[in-house]
Amino acid sequence: MSFKYVEKDTLMHRSHPLVKLALLIATLLLALMFTYDYSVIPLVMMICFELILWKIGGIEYWRVALVIKVLLGIFLFFIIIQGFLYRGGVTPIFAIGHFKLWGKDIGVFTLEGLMYGLFISAKILIVVLAAIIFVMTTSITKMSALMYGLKLPYSFSFTLLAGLRFAPLIFKSFSDIKDAQKLRAFDIDRMNIVVRAFKAYVPILTPLILNLLRRGMELQISIEARGYGATKNPTQLEELSFCPRDYLMLLLIILAFLLAVYINYTVAPGLYEGFLNYLRSVVMGFTG
Repeated sequence: MSFKYVEKDTLMHRSHPLVKLALLIATLLLALMFTYDYSVIPLVMMICFELILWKIGGIEYWRVALVIKVLLGIFLFFIIIQGFLYRGGVTPIFAIGHFKLWGKDIGVFTLEGLMYGLFISAKILIVVLAAIIFVMTTSITKMSALMYGLKLPYSFSFTLLAGLRFAPLIFKSFSDIKDAQKLRAFDIDRMNIVVRAFKAYVPILTPLILNLLRRGMELQISIEARGYGATKNPTQLEELSFCPRDYLMLLLIILAFLLAVYINYTVAPGLYEGFLNYLRSVVMGFTG
């Protein structure tokens, strides 16, 4: 279930890595540029665009649920924090008490805070989806050729690519060790939070760290045996070149980016305000 490169013959796999990098940069810019809660509208539109690219790239949609499951803790953290602390919150949903802090009742969970927490979650999700598209449809050799073409330092490129290559192996090793401990009647999934925090992970992390150190030493021996650093201009296994479909995909990504920016600063505030007023009437109807 790890997010690593899967070899397929799809349009996204055949596209130039710079096109997919442009998508990642575009989503990062949107996440940094959009700071108001009404920006959730163009962000949702961009997420839908990314899901279309997922389909084109042959990435299964069940992985979306896996992404949300992995990020659920982060999403809930922002939603809860913003729900109670958002200073623009005026529509209470429920209260656990009344605690004044800098003129704000932080014991009341508000609708506006909930929406702002969802907005922050959408900003995270839009970048993660683009990163997965890049990683799962771009081989390590193409990434290396891209970084070489961008004139990035070879040591930096190697470190980044090695991290991408071994990250899935770390999760697999963690899962294998946890399953092995279960066979020895040490099941951390059945432990409560307190016990898990103090004693559950030591029998798992200890062999995991030792395994990673062993893999690191093997990697060091392997790259030294292959003459790592012997030349400043190493050859590349693949030569990258732009073709008409790459220009078309790049134009499509730029248009999606510009459309999101246009909607954010024109129609999004009005649409969001109308939707928020509707939610306020629904909440007021339930809370009386």
